[in-house]
Amino acid sequence: MKNIKKLLPGILTLLFLFCFLSSCATKNSNLKDGAEPKAVLIKHPERMFWEIKTDEASIYILGTIHVADKDFYPLEDKILETFDKADRLVSELGGLPEMNSLQEKLQVRMLQNMNLNPEKDLSNFLSEDEINVVKQELGEGIAAPLFKFNPWILTITLNQILYTKADLEPQNGIDIYLINRAGERKIEALETIDEQLDILSSGSFEEQIYDLKKTIDDLQNADKTIDFLTKLKRLYLENNSEDLKDFIGSLLDMSEGIPHDALLKVRNIVWAEKFDQYLNEGGTSFVFAGIAHFLGEDSVFEQMRLKGILE
Repeated sequence: MKNIKKLLPGILTLLFLFCFLSSCATKNSNLKDGAEPKAVLIKHPERMFWEIKTDEASIYILGTIHVADKDFYPLEDKILETFDKADRLVSELGGLPEMNSLQEKLQVRMLQNMNLNPEKDLSNFLSEDEINVVKQELGEGIAAPLFKFNPWILTITLNQILYTKADLEPQNGIDIYLINRAGERKIEALETIDEQLDILSSGSFEEQIYDLKKTIDDLQNADKTIDFLTKLKRLYLENNSEDLKDFIGSLLDMSEGIPHDALLKVRNIVWAEKFDQYLNEGGTSFVFAGIAHFLGEDSVFEQMRLKGILE
């Protein structure tokens, strides 16, 4: 367990990573019969910043990138002023109390995903070259114990290395920045840590092995991955939501793994209901969450339109 505890700080931040590269392409049709849309959507000039507005309420939405560097800062003045004055703050997982519980929850989940059967040791499912890549990137002392867990844990650990190679760090992400800015203010959660852990750990053992091998291949071709991340960063900083939507979609067309419905659409349907609740309760809300939730035909905004909430 000593080596595993050393891994926790790096793995914890990875909980934010999977959702900013998610999208899906199926439709839903549950428009409320006879219902008139009650809210309008406004795209503000600030970077990835929207407002859902009624006569009695406003929801400001900042689409975030969960890994970042100094080029993302400072955030625009209007964004920070709106954040500071909002009646309600909302993020994907909540605020500092939830972040403080993250390590314990992940440690429990890791123990639940330990394979005591030596036949399930991950080294039995990887080639010698793949094993060497893992050991080279993590070191023998960390790689060996991680081989004894279900594959998803090693996958997110290796993904951390990919982002680091691109000079993007979760601790510099916009979500973490705003959580720290809020201090002791309450931040509501769109979903729980356990729900996100359920998604991260989903899939059969064989499917998780596939994802692990793909991640190892990405490490072996790190320059290509860095190019993708650099383009993602550029489009975000340019506030180019149309090209960013298309680019994320193209990446997902090449990907396999966690079903897209689980990653995005199903969650966005739930989020749309929560946004409707915020509108009904009135006041000003500020929501910050992964940008992919607000782009494309299955975005939170489109789910709200299908439900007759948005024009």
